[in-house]
Amino acid sequence: MRTNLQELRPQGTLMRPLKIYLMDEADEKIDVPYHWQENTEILWIQKGELSLKIQEKNYIVKAGDIVYINPRELHGMQSRTPDCTYQAFIFPLSWLQFTQMDEVEETYLNPLLEGSAQAITRLPSSVARQIGIIFQEIYDDYCSSTGNWLMIKANLLRFYACLFQNNLITYRRQENSEQMRLLLEIARYMQTHYKEKISLKKLGHTFHMSPKYFSLFFQKHFSRNLTEYVTSIRIESAKKLLVGSDAGIELISQQTGFSSSSYFIRMFRKSLGLTPGQYRKKYKSL
Repeated sequence: MRTNLQELRPQGTLMRPLKIYLMDEADEKIDVPYHWQENTEILWIQKGELSLKIQEKNYIVKAGDIVYINPRELHGMQSRTPDCTYQAFIFPLSWLQFTQMDEVEETYLNPLLEGSAQAITRLPSSVARQIGIIFQEIYDDYCSSTGNWLMIKANLLRFYACLFQNNLITYRRQENSEQMRLLLEIARYMQTHYKEKISLKKLGHTFHMSPKYFSLFFQKHFSRNLTEYVTSIRIESAKKLLVGSDAGIELISQQTGFSSSSYFIRMFRKSLGLTPGQYRKKYKSL
């Protein structure tokens, strides 16, 4: 798997590896471009609708749905309604391993860790209701003043028990198609070169397509045109710099590939409803 696609944002700590993100359209527009990570990610939709693209499949999920994203699966998401809210539970599967090998680890955990077993993406609604109770307990313990991490870990194991009991784990590992490998190569290129001037002509030459065909191919498989995709990557990078550094707007626009600070401000406000300065003031203290 190409490391250039990897999500590098710190997630959890060594002693407390689980991280829960509350994603709320009321705070800012949810628009997460394609990426992958080593950790497992589970989305629990609270309100509204969310559009997801995982590998080559598109999903529209709504309140009550639970989505399982296996480690190293290419995925991106966008809110579909202004009230879209979901919780993202992100953790390394290795956290659930035992120091002593036993039947639980050998039969259930190891196949998931090795990738020879995978959970289905969207859980059936009947199971989602059952598992929603488990994730509510995890969330409550996570948000408590002391953090009941013994129960959090126990409930994650309980969650996997539900998956196996309901036959929601498949052992038939699907190999990436040639088309999937090409999509990963294109996404890797974008993640590596988004700071540069990217043109259809250059991309077509790189991936042995005419500019027109590449444009149609990209639109079909990435669910947005080239300009929209590159802009979303640049804005995500700018958000991290705005909150994580004291760099000026002009410097950040240069570091993230925008042609000018005025264009950066205009596109940032169009995407998030806030200027870069307003975004920094709102989120830097957090």
